[in-house]
Amino acid sequence: MRVILYTGKGGVGKTTVSAATAVACAARGLRTIVLSTDAAHSLSDLLERGIGPEPVEIVKNLEACEVDVHHELGLNWGTIQTYIKHFLSRRGYGEAVAEELSVLPGMEDLFSLLRLLELDESGRYDVAILDCAPTGATLQLLGFTDVFDWYMDRVFDIERKLVRAIRPVAERIINAPLPGDEVFGQVEQLYQRMMRIKTMLTDPSRASVRLVTNAEKMVIAESRRAYTCLGLYGYPVDAVIINRLLPAEVDGYLRQWLGIQSRHLEEIERAFRPLPLLRCKLFPQEMTGLAAVEAVAAEIFGDRDPAAVLHSDKPFDLVGEAGAYEMRLHLPGVTKKEVDLLVKEGELIVNAGGFVRHILLPRQLEHHTVARARLDGETFKILFTQEKAK
Repeated sequence: MRVILYTGKGGVGKTTVSAATAVACAARGLRTIVLSTDAAHSLSDLLERGIGPEPVEIVKNLEACEVDVHHELGLNWGTIQTYIKHFLSRRGYGEAVAEELSVLPGMEDLFSLLRLLELDESGRYDVAILDCAPTGATLQLLGFTDVFDWYMDRVFDIERKLVRAIRPVAERIINAPLPGDEVFGQVEQLYQRMMRIKTMLTDPSRASVRLVTNAEKMVIAESRRAYTCLGLYGYPVDAVIINRLLPAEVDGYLRQWLGIQSRHLEEIERAFRPLPLLRCKLFPQEMTGLAAVEAVAAEIFGDRDPAAVLHSDKPFDLVGEAGAYEMRLHLPGVTKKEVDLLVKEGELIVNAGGFVRHILLPRQLEHHTVARARLDGETFKILFTQEKAK
């Protein structure tokens, strides 16, 4: 199943572009589903149809779904949530407070993303289009898999064994239950599902992130930061959609905006080169309803295949030769002064433009050290050798 995620600053038109892509895919005969994973769903309003947590048919080959986060929470977090609520209530918290604290911030978005696994396993769809939450929430969500991976690799087994050893004494001292095997079991199951999602979303042949932006200074700045962060975490970006462009025939006091827009377009071309830039004009009316979405799709894609991989550079790669390995990270939009590297106990800590990623080193690098690290254009190259770094 091909997966395309749309993200961008709030209000840039992600939902419209997502729906337009889905309509264009369905028109080509691809079995398509478009999902809204944003807590503030607007897909129903855009398509002027009642859309709920289960897929509903919009037209031939096209279904839509607004993910029910409460259902996904119960499926993936139920046992853990029950334990946290019980623990907090034993520590004196009221039922309402315990209920609220039992769901960690961002969990709704996380479990919405896990719905992809069900769709993929069903075999019903050729393409899944995700209308994601605004940029900040999406980046936090995609980076969560690295944090989870670090916890499971370094802490989970030790914590599980320790709890088993101290439970009889500790529960009497703190007057509250410690997590049992069923809680640890669901954590492990959640981890396995998250790693499957990460494998899917970091495979450039299967998944792509597309950035939706407007030709406005603040929106471009946020899109550039998102592009850097996505590259750092290994998520492939294959296109930028520039939405709501003023047509050349505008006049009156909007003429000055055309000049501003022209300068911003030049900046976008420089910032996101060599990604393809797809453009969509600002239409003279509100674009709601299926016919309007079809018009947006025609404007963005024309004769282009909307489900194709539009750009195929790898954001992360590891190549080896003669006992040495070179790790390559695509870090667009950062300077040498904005990139820093720290090696600590079998992991790399990369800071790029203010974003930090902890990368656990693969086993083939266990007896290697970092001999050199440099930013070559937009690629951060880290050389590992079996000799000690000088």
